[in-house]
Amino acid sequence: MADELERARKRESKLVAVFSAIDARQDAEVALGEALIELKDLGVAQADLAEMTGLSAREVGAAIRAAKDRTATGVETPETTDEQPSDTTSDHNGAQSH
Repeated sequence: MADELERARKRESKLVAVFSAIDARQDAEVALGEALIELKDLGVAQADLAEMTGLSAREVGAAIRAAKDRTATGVETPETTDEQPSDTTSDHNGAQSH
């Protein structure tokens, strides 16, 4: 019985670590998207962004969407607190709750 309880505690602890890592990954994706958006605003084409960064076009698009989705939902990262919300809408594909 004590072994099962200890195992359940360890499992819960590891799940907390997993969700923390997921949140950190989402924050990093948003930060990447914000930087890519700034480069686009400076005149760099999205296809060129992929080539310059070594990311696939799909990864570039996903990061940009993540940044726009975060802004559109009103959730702001420390980097975006001084920026105005975007006029874009999001489809919330891949949105997770936990």
